Amino acid sequence: MNSGGGGYWVSETLVAICRWLCDDGDDVQKMEEISSDSYEWSPSISKTSSDACAYIPYVTPPCMVDDLMEIDSQTGIENLLTAHAEAVCSGHPELAKVIQKHVCQLASPVGPVLERLALNLFQCDENQEKDYIVQESLRNFKTAFRAFYEIFPYGRFAHFTANSTILESIPTHATSIHIVDFDLCEGSQWPPVIEAIARINKTLIITSIKLDQDQDSKFEQTRWQLCNFARSFGLNLKVQEMAMSQMVKTMDESKLVSEFIVFNSMVSLPHMGRTRKTTQVMDFLNIAKWALAKNEGIITFGDGEGERTNDTDFPSFFNKNLAHYKALYESMEWGFPSYLNEGRMAIETLFVWPFVNSKSWFQKWEEGRGKSGFQKDIGLKGVQLSKENLNEQRELVNEGETPYGIEIGESRNEFVLKWKETPLVRVSAWR
Repeated sequence: MNSGGGGYWVSETLVAICRWLCDDGDDVQKMEEISSDSYEWSPSISKTSSDACAYIPYVTPPCMVDDLMEIDSQTGIENLLTAHAEAVCSGHPELAKVIQKHVCQLASPVGPVLERLALNLFQCDENQEKDYIVQESLRNFKTAFRAFYEIFPYGRFAHFTANSTILESIPTHATSIHIVDFDLCEGSQWPPVIEAIARINKTLIITSIKLDQDQDSKFEQTRWQLCNFARSFGLNLKVQEMAMSQMVKTMDESKLVSEFIVFNSMVSLPHMGRTRKTTQVMDFLNIAKWALAKNEGIITFGDGEGERTNDTDFPSFFNKNLAHYKALYESMEWGFPSYLNEGRMAIETLFVWPFVNSKSWFQKWEEGRGKSGFQKDIGLKGVQLSKENLNEQRELVNEGETPYGIEIGESRNEFVLKWKETPLVRVSAWR
């Protein structure tokens, strides 16, 4: 069916599903508007995005409308989520709202994984109790953070892989190590490195990047904790905070003859509870490339958003994200006894919810479309990760006895933590 004014195509099955979903006069009217030739696409979707979605072949859901009478099934909800992504991409916001409304009615905050994901994706009213859970959980954030970090391997896998690579790469002639951390957070990555640097009798500086939106930064508290930990090993650690522009100026003016520089970027790891803009990450990596062109050092990069691919259409991107976070939820559910469901819900809400949002997924797709990946886009060279490092990570996840596994990237400069066959976290090293 051609939508006329906008020149977009809507699959017959998609329209049939939505007609079946419409159970009140307002929704029927919306569907008539969507189906009519006079319908115009929403100006909220950019021209570039619309062009990319204009004539993509829609994925026909495997079950037809009659089968969708069993809409309480997980397959039914997944088909509706795919239909929602198609409607968003093709510039039909009213159709997307109809689908969203019915998904919210079908999902439950205490239901299976896909239902909880759907509620988070659309910020449904049915998930109002989440606000209460968040407020209660924030009162014990430190305990929740520690539990999440220690129970699940995501953050430890990324940090251990990066830290081992950093320590293995430090040349013997370097007297000082300077770590530039893109997102310091609670500083949980650095205690093992601080201890190791103290033992080899070198000096250590940690620079935390301050971004514009970091108004409620916990930097002072994190600095005190790291410096206090370092003093227990006799290390006089310097921890400072700088904007990227200030860091560039400082490095340009200083002579770094015997300093080994580490640019560390951990992005969207579940325990971080927040993501960063693609443009900010690219700026950081470009600065790292510029600095390492004239100084000795390494880049370590951890990515908690799974596989970054150049998807030309939003539904493909949406479905990959859905599969990624579904696997993440399943791995968390597997690690929690059933009698601790309330604790699992609180941790899901604190640490995973910020990453699951249909609007932010669309924005991220727009940001990344046409790009081949952070590292490839700026022309970095991979640093091969060691066999010892690989063995450590396999031991960490108890590979072979759990559904977790470690995969080695093609260039051998990347380790991938997988849940069954789905990538959860990627860590790589570059220079």
